[in-house]
Amino acid sequence: MKNSPNSASDLRLELLREVAQDLRYLLDRGYHKEPAIKFLGDRWTLRASEREVLKRAVFPPQEAERRRLKLVPPSEVSRKILFVDGHNVIITVESGLVGQPVFLADDGLVRDVRRLSRRFRFSETVLKVLETVFRILEEIQPEEVVFFLDRPLPKSGELAALVRRLFEEKEIRGRTELQSAADKALKGGVPLLASADAPLVDQADRVFDLAAEALKRLGITPFSL
Repeated sequence: MKNSPNSASDLRLELLREVAQDLRYLLDRGYHKEPAIKFLGDRWTLRASEREVLKRAVFPPQEAERRRLKLVPPSEVSRKILFVDGHNVIITVESGLVGQPVFLADDGLVRDVRRLSRRFRFSETVLKVLETVFRILEEIQPEEVVFFLDRPLPKSGELAALVRRLFEEKEIRGRTELQSAADKALKGGVPLLASADAPLVDQADRVFDLAAEALKRLGITPFSL
């Protein structure tokens, strides 16, 4: 597997790894994450992107372990209903493809530093992401895939139509749900989730990191702290 270009961004990885160790120490002793990150970030003059990595990558040990225990391999998705947090998965994989940072967090999930926002665009890169995702789904053969997308984001209708077409082409039983907020629609927990959204992961029974599997197929290696 080749190394991802994402780790060559403006992140100072060696410094981040040192600060991450300090943050874990504080979190393990009951300090709240946001003030701890602010304290360490100010102490080491961390950039906004570096603080975001710490926020999304470093967790108290018990919290991280609870999530890791929920992770399942592709083989355990077969013949089960998979609920996909669509934009969450797509944006994470797209970030890796365009050279933005993607990283393996303490809880075993791969994340990026781009916030879900109205800046998301339907592009050729997104098409490549979906082709990769659907090759994986075709191989693992879930019983059904329920693909949630955020309606307010640009071109969400076109994206939903493409997902429906891919379901038909790959002969995968699935449906697309356009929601005003996919995370709210998935709130409350599902049996098997594809997302790295921490609150959703906490509520789900089991989690398949579909974005991590897609990045692996694309030869992109997330960095870790």
